[in-house]
Amino acid sequence: MTKVCYNALPLSAFTTLQKRVFPVYFRIQAGLVLLTAVTFPPYGPLSLVSCTGDAVAIGFTGAMALANLTVYGPRTQRAMVERTHQ
Repeated sequence: MTKVCYNALPLSAFTTLQKRVFPVYFRIQAGLVLLTAVTFPPYGPLSLVSCTGDAVAIGFTGAMALANLTVYGPRTQRAMVERTHQ
């Protein structure tokens, strides 16, 4: 989607689209990580105690989702806005 939109839209419209789409992507990413942890078979989050490899993978994914929501998403938005004002 990104490449098609980049090629088809003017820069200002593409920036506006990215500003609206990426926060939604990041929220969905965080929600799906949480959903995966809560529904982890067979006993949900309690199963992660005995499966350290899975717990590390879900923890890492959760940390990256949180970083996208709180650090990289806002920084990217600011950079896009600054870029359009140049």
